Amino acid sequence: MAGIKSPEMIRLVLTEGAYDAIASTLPKGSARWPMQRERGKCFIQVEAAVVDRMRAMRRPGEDYSAVILRLVEIEAKGTLGCGGGT
Repeated sequence: MAGIKSPEMIRLVLTEGAYDAIASTLPKGSARWPMQRERGKCFIQVEAAVVDRMRAMRRPGEDYSAVILRLVEIEAKGTLGCGGGT
């Protein structure tokens, strides 16, 4: 279709723990991001905008899995969005 552009997708490597942390935040019965496994690593595909936001939140030495785990922990404590950091 002319005029409709699909968002750019990026393949992201995650630990199983980070993938499980994401999945645990989704409503029961909701669709999960499909995960691919390759050579002992887990991969998901996300929109480039998601990666851009995670890159902005990443601290020195952190990988994307660490960012996800940190954000899930912050959300669990109820401090996300309340000056709880970025």
